[in-house]
Amino acid sequence: MEFTEAIRRRRMVRNYQPDPIPDDVLDRVLESARRAPSAGFTQGQSFVVVSDPDQRAAIAGLAHEDEYVAAGFDPWLSKAPVHIVICTSEAAYRDRYAEPDKAGADEAQDWPVPYWYVDAGATLMLLLLAAVDEGLAAGFAGSHSLGGIKDLLGIPPEVDPIGLVTLGYAAPDRRSGSLDRGWKPIGDVVHRERW
Repeated sequence: MEFTEAIRRRRMVRNYQPDPIPDDVLDRVLESARRAPSAGFTQGQSFVVVSDPDQRAAIAGLAHEDEYVAAGFDPWLSKAPVHIVICTSEAAYRDRYAEPDKAGADEAQDWPVPYWYVDAGATLMLLLLAAVDEGLAAGFAGSHSLGGIKDLLGIPPEVDPIGLVTLGYAAPDRRSGSLDRGWKPIGDVVHRERW
Protein backbone atom coordinates (compact mmCIF):
# COMPACT_ATOMS: atom_id res chain seq x y z
CA MET A 1 0.00 0.00 0.00
CA GLU A 2 1.25 3.49 -0.80
CA PHE A 3 1.95 5.67 2.24
CA THR A 4 -0.51 8.36 1.19
CA GLU A 5 -3.23 5.74 0.82
CA ALA A 6 -2.55 4.46 4.34
CA ILE A 7 -2.88 8.02 5.64
CA ARG A 8 -6.19 8.54 3.83
CA ARG A 9 -7.60 5.20 5.05
CA ARG A 10 -6.58 5.69 8.68
CA ARG A 11 -9.49 6.48 10.96
CA MET A 12 -10.55 5.55 14.47
CA VAL A 13 -12.67 2.38 14.27
CA ARG A 14 -14.81 1.40 17.24
CA ASN A 15 -16.46 -1.84 16.15
CA TYR A 16 -14.81 -5.10 15.13
CA GLN A 17 -15.52 -8.50 13.69
CA PRO A 18 -14.67 -11.39 16.04
CA ASP A 19 -11.94 -12.78 13.73
CA PRO A 20 -8.55 -13.16 15.42
CA ILE A 21 -5.47 -11.39 14.08
CA PRO A 22 -2.82 -13.82 12.82
CA ASP A 23 0.35 -13.71 14.93
CA ASP A 24 2.57 -12.81 11.97
CA VAL A 25 0.37 -9.82 11.11
CA LEU A 26 0.36 -8.60 14.71
CA ASP A 27 4.14 -9.04 14.91
CA ARG A 28 4.65 -6.91 11.79
CA VAL A 29 2.47 -4.14 13.22
CA LEU A 30 4.44 -4.15 16.48
CA GLU A 31 7.77 -4.27 14.65
CA SER A 32 6.79 -1.18 12.67
CA ALA A 33 5.56 0.68 15.75
CA ARG A 34 8.71 0.04 17.76
CA ARG A 35 10.76 1.79 15.07
CA ALA A 36 9.37 5.20 16.01
CA PRO A 37 11.94 7.92 16.64
CA SER A 38 12.99 8.54 20.23
CA ALA A 39 15.03 11.31 21.81
CA GLY A 40 18.59 10.15 22.33
CA PHE A 41 17.52 6.79 20.88
CA THR A 42 16.21 6.08 24.36
CA GLN A 43 13.59 3.67 23.04
CA GLY A 44 11.49 4.34 26.14
CA GLN A 45 8.25 3.02 24.68
CA SER A 46 6.86 -0.43 25.31
CA PHE A 47 3.67 -2.36 24.64
CA VAL A 48 1.37 -4.68 26.53
CA VAL A 49 -0.55 -6.83 24.05
CA VAL A 50 -3.86 -8.13 25.41
CA SER A 51 -5.87 -10.73 23.51
CA ASP A 52 -7.40 -12.71 26.38
CA PRO A 53 -11.20 -12.07 26.35
CA ASP A 54 -11.40 -11.80 30.14
CA GLN A 55 -8.59 -9.24 30.27
CA ARG A 56 -10.17 -7.25 27.44
CA ALA A 57 -13.51 -7.32 29.28
CA ALA A 58 -11.79 -6.10 32.46
CA ILE A 59 -10.20 -3.23 30.52
CA ALA A 60 -13.61 -2.41 28.98
CA GLY A 61 -15.06 -2.27 32.49
CA LEU A 62 -12.34 0.09 33.67
CA ALA A 63 -13.03 2.28 30.62
CA HIS A 64 -16.77 2.40 31.41
CA GLU A 65 -17.78 0.69 28.18
CA ASP A 66 -21.26 0.12 29.62
CA GLU A 67 -21.86 3.89 29.55
CA TYR A 68 -20.58 4.05 25.97
CA VAL A 69 -23.00 1.29 24.94
CA ALA A 70 -25.86 2.98 26.84
CA ALA A 71 -25.23 6.05 24.67
CA GLY A 72 -26.09 3.98 21.59
CA PHE A 73 -22.68 2.79 20.45
CA ASP A 74 -21.53 -0.77 19.79
CA PRO A 75 -19.33 -2.45 22.41
CA TRP A 76 -15.88 -1.32 21.42
CA LEU A 77 -13.12 -2.41 23.74
CA SER A 78 -14.60 -5.76 24.69
CA LYS A 79 -15.15 -6.73 21.03
CA ALA A 80 -11.74 -5.75 19.68
CA PRO A 81 -9.67 -8.95 19.31
CA VAL A 82 -6.48 -7.22 20.46
CA HIS A 83 -5.62 -4.31 22.73
CA ILE A 84 -2.17 -2.80 22.57
CA VAL A 85 -1.44 -0.64 25.59
CA ILE A 86 1.24 1.88 24.66
CA CYS A 87 3.56 2.74 27.53
CA THR A 88 6.39 5.17 28.09
CA SER A 89 8.99 5.69 30.79
CA GLU A 90 10.16 9.11 31.87
CA ALA A 91 12.81 7.37 33.98
CA ALA A 92 14.29 5.74 30.88
CA TYR A 93 14.76 9.19 29.30
CA ARG A 94 16.25 10.71 32.43
CA ASP A 95 18.63 7.75 32.75
CA ARG A 96 19.60 7.96 29.09
CA TYR A 97 20.33 11.68 29.30
CA ALA A 98 22.49 11.14 32.38
CA GLU A 99 24.85 8.99 30.28
CA PRO A 100 28.23 10.47 29.28
CA ASP A 101 27.39 10.92 25.59
CA LYS A 102 24.40 13.16 26.43
CA ALA A 103 24.01 16.47 28.24
CA GLY A 104 24.20 14.94 31.71
CA ALA A 105 21.64 14.59 34.47
CA ASP A 106 21.70 18.23 35.59
CA GLU A 107 20.61 19.61 32.20
CA ALA A 108 18.14 16.81 31.49
CA GLN A 109 16.11 17.49 34.65
CA ASP A 110 14.49 20.62 33.22
CA TRP A 111 13.38 19.67 29.73
CA PRO A 112 11.06 22.21 28.10
CA VAL A 113 8.99 19.39 26.55
CA PRO A 114 8.43 15.88 27.98
CA TYR A 115 9.88 14.03 24.99
CA TRP A 116 8.77 10.64 26.34
CA TYR A 117 5.21 11.72 25.45
CA VAL A 118 6.27 13.11 22.07
CA ASP A 119 7.92 9.80 21.27
CA ALA A 120 4.89 7.86 22.54
CA GLY A 121 2.76 9.89 20.11
CA ALA A 122 5.11 8.97 17.25
CA THR A 123 4.85 5.33 18.32
CA LEU A 124 1.06 5.58 18.38
CA MET A 125 0.93 7.02 14.86
CA LEU A 126 3.20 4.34 13.45
CA LEU A 127 1.05 1.68 15.12
CA LEU A 128 -2.13 3.12 13.58
CA LEU A 129 -0.59 3.37 10.11
CA ALA A 130 0.99 -0.09 10.31
CA ALA A 131 -2.44 -1.50 11.17
CA VAL A 132 -3.95 0.07 8.05
CA ASP A 133 -1.05 -1.22 5.97
CA GLU A 134 -1.83 -4.75 7.19
CA GLY A 135 -5.54 -4.44 6.34
CA LEU A 136 -6.59 -3.97 9.96
CA ALA A 137 -8.73 -1.37 11.65
CA ALA A 138 -7.61 0.46 14.77
CA GLY A 139 -8.95 2.88 17.34
CA PHE A 140 -7.30 4.77 20.20
CA ALA A 141 -8.76 5.00 23.69
CA GLY A 142 -6.98 7.39 25.99
CA SER A 143 -7.25 8.50 29.60
CA HIS A 144 -9.74 5.82 30.65
CA SER A 145 -8.62 4.74 34.11
CA LEU A 146 -4.98 4.40 33.12
CA GLY A 147 -4.05 3.72 36.75
CA GLY A 148 -6.50 0.84 36.87
CA ILE A 149 -5.18 -0.55 33.59
CA LYS A 150 -1.63 -0.22 34.93
CA ASP A 151 -2.57 -2.24 38.02
CA LEU A 152 -4.57 -4.83 36.06
CA LEU A 153 -1.69 -5.52 33.65
CA GLY A 154 1.13 -5.40 36.20
CA ILE A 155 2.90 -2.48 34.52
CA PRO A 156 5.97 -1.47 36.59
CA PRO A 157 5.83 1.77 38.63
CA GLU A 158 8.38 3.58 36.42
CA VAL A 159 6.34 2.86 33.26
CA ASP A 160 3.16 4.73 32.40
CA PRO A 161 0.43 3.71 29.96
CA ILE A 162 -0.69 6.55 27.70
CA GLY A 163 -3.72 4.73 26.29
CA LEU A 164 -4.58 1.73 24.24
CA VAL A 165 -5.06 0.87 20.60
CA THR A 166 -7.77 -1.58 19.64
CA LEU A 167 -6.99 -3.76 16.64
CA GLY A 168 -9.07 -6.04 14.50
CA TYR A 169 -11.05 -6.28 11.29
CA ALA A 170 -13.59 -3.50 10.95
CA ALA A 171 -17.30 -4.07 11.37
CA PRO A 172 -19.82 -1.36 10.51
CA ASP A 173 -19.66 1.32 13.17
CA ARG A 174 -21.27 4.60 14.08
CA ARG A 175 -18.87 7.29 12.99
CA SER A 176 -18.07 10.14 15.32
CA GLY A 177 -20.17 13.27 14.89
CA SER A 178 -16.92 15.22 15.16
CA LEU A 179 -16.12 14.18 11.59
CA ASP A 180 -18.92 16.46 10.37
CA ARG A 181 -16.62 19.38 11.08
CA GLY A 182 -14.34 18.37 8.21
CA TRP A 183 -10.68 19.20 7.91
CA LYS A 184 -9.60 22.76 8.62
CA PRO A 185 -8.33 24.58 5.53
CA ILE A 186 -4.58 24.13 5.15
CA GLY A 187 -4.09 27.90 5.40
CA ASP A 188 -5.47 27.77 8.96
CA VAL A 189 -2.86 25.29 10.14
CA VAL A 190 0.24 25.95 8.02
CA HIS A 191 2.21 29.16 8.57
CA ARG A 192 5.27 29.87 6.44
CA GLU A 193 8.28 31.77 7.74
CA ARG A 194 6.22 33.35 10.58
CA TRP A 195 2.84 32.86 12.22
